[in-house]
Amino acid sequence: MGIIGIVASLTYSGLQRHAEEQKSAVAIKKIYSVLSQVTLYVIKDHDSSVYWDLEGYSHEASQKAFNYYEPYFKTLRVCSNDPGCWRYPSWYLSGYPYLKETEFYNYMFTLADGMNVIINVYPPEIVMRDFGVNVDRPTVVFLADINGDNPPNTMGKDIFAFVLRGDAIVPSGMDDSYTCNVKSTGLTCTSRVINDNYEFKYY
Repeated sequence: MGIIGIVASLTYSGLQRHAEEQKSAVAIKKIYSVLSQVTLYVIKDHDSSVYWDLEGYSHEASQKAFNYYEPYFKTLRVCSNDPGCWRYPSWYLSGYPYLKETEFYNYMFTLADGMNVIINVYPPEIVMRDFGVNVDRPTVVFLADINGDNPPNTMGKDIFAFVLRGDAIVPSGMDDSYTCNVKSTGLTCTSRVINDNYEFKYY
C-alpha cells in the first residue's frame, strides 16, 4: 500500500506540474500576442521607434514609452515606480534576488487579467547582455509576471521578458539564451520556452 501511495503521489505531482505549465504556456502566448498587437497600434500613432528618442535607465523614458502604450492596454492599476503593481522580492532563476524594491527607472502597471508588468528602457549593451536580443539603440523591455502577485515571482517560471526590436516585439533570448539555466538569471528564458514548444526544461 505504501508503494501505491508513493506512486499515486508522484503521479499527482506530475499531473499538477503539467497543468501549471499548460496554464503558463497559455499566459505567455497571451501576453506575447497583446504586446505585439498593441505595438502595431503604437507604431501607427507614433511612427517607428527609431524616432522615439529614448534614453536608457531613465524613468522619464520609461514613462514616455508607457504613455505611448497606455491607451491600448486595459489596466487595473498604474503605479509609476511606486509599490503596488509588482510583488517583492522577485527572483532570478538561480534563486538570487532580482528586485527587492522598485528601481528608479521602473514604470509598472497591472493589466485587467491580473498580470503585473514592468516597462523599462535599457541601453543596447544591456539589452544584449541581460536579455539576449541584439539592438542598436536604447529600447523598451517588458517584464511580465504572468500570474500577478502569486508566487513564485521568478524569472523563467512566472516572469518573462519581451523586447521591442525595431518596430516588433520579440521574446528575450531570441539571439542568445545563455542565461536560461538554473545557475543564472533566467532573463532570456522566454525564447527558450517558446522554441521548446512551451516546455519548461532548464538545466
